[in-house]
Amino acid sequence: SLAGTGGVAVLGLGLLIALGVAYKDDIYTGLTAFSALLEEWGPFGYVAYAGAYIVLEVLAVPAIPLTMTAGVLFGPLLGSVIVSFSATAAATVAFLIARYVARDRVLEIAQKNEKFAAIDKAIGKESFKVVLFLRLSPLLPFALSNYLYGLTSVDLGSYVLGSWLGMFPGTFAYVSAGNVSKSVLEQTSGGAGGGDLPSLAPLIFGVGGTLLATTFISRIVMKTLKELDIE
Repeated sequence: SLAGTGGVAVLGLGLLIALGVAYKDDIYTGLTAFSALLEEWGPFGYVAYAGAYIVLEVLAVPAIPLTMTAGVLFGPLLGSVIVSFSATAAATVAFLIARYVARDRVLEIAQKNEKFAAIDKAIGKESFKVVLFLRLSPLLPFALSNYLYGLTSVDLGSYVLGSWLGMFPGTFAYVSAGNVSKSVLEQTSGGAGGGDLPSLAPLIFGVGGTLLATTFISRIVMKTLKELDIE
């Protein structure tokens, strides 16, 4: 459930910071080299990252580490844009695979999921609204849900728009958390872009506010989903 979005992002942030402190020199060296490589590639670097993200998500690799990595490499704004596009594209590809290519196999998986029948029934009534709310408060794992939606009656346009809008708050929260971990890592490693701890305070408070807002939205959405008999 989605009180999870804020909590998982905070947990991920804490884990990245802990790893950064323990292996700060090696991580900072690798980060600097990879960032320089992406900068050297120019716009192709963004395309390459987006392509890799899409492929990994279609293969059901966990999304959160990939999303936080974008904050480390590209910053909160550009990183959120790249991940938002990539995650929506991956969700669309998986949706189309389930609907037109591997429907029978995905149906076998869906029949084992207790929530799927309720979601399918609700989508038949209000497809865009249900997809939007489920993306804001995912009751299903992201990669799995991309395929399961392909079995429902939702049309492609409503699915893509609902997914894009619904995933963006969580995307921004995770990308921002990744960016904070980078700033802390630079500060502890003496990087030029890190600044001192007081200078990081506004960034950390900003991410904290984003996580709180995301959690608040999640609770509102959960109440609405219960009214639709989806829990």
